[in-house]
Amino acid sequence: SALVLTDVAVAAGDRVGTLVFDDEVRAFVPALQSRGALRRVRDAFVPLEPTLREPDYAAAFRFLAAHQRKRALIVFFTDVIDIRASQALLAHVTRSAAHHLALVVALRNDAVFDAALAPAVGGTSLAPFESAAAEELIRAREDALARMRRAGAIVLDVSPRGMTAGVVNRYLEIKGRGAL
Repeated sequence: SALVLTDVAVAAGDRVGTLVFDDEVRAFVPALQSRGALRRVRDAFVPLEPTLREPDYAAAFRFLAAHQRKRALIVFFTDVIDIRASQALLAHVTRSAAHHLALVVALRNDAVFDAALAPAVGGTSLAPFESAAAEELIRAREDALARMRRAGAIVLDVSPRGMTAGVVNRYLEIKGRGAL
């Protein structure tokens, strides 16, 4: 999704870069306005491996402030789970709202949403408990996303299956409105 978004944004004449982080910065490509931006972003992604480390949003925003001084659309691909897990992102998105426009792409865990549906007839004896736990996670996630929206972030709540189209469409909508 990030590569497709990069390609679309470069074709639209925008400068595009990337910052990938968890508890430290893993990759950085400064904003470029050329077809080479797609290659540079792709090359930055290739060696990356997923981790289970908690993201250090404070360090990422400090890095961003030092390397991206112009107003920009900052797109965060993240798996927002609940308020506690998203507090740091919310705090930094709120602080940077005057300078940058944030688009939070909140990846939905489809399995959790499926589990929240009424337990199927003939399900296990734990199905009602699993459904209740999933519903609680969904409510906490929705609350976290609502707080981000109130803080000025644009939030795209999307299943990974529809992520690429959703991200590109939201970018085109933002660009069409002249929000930057």
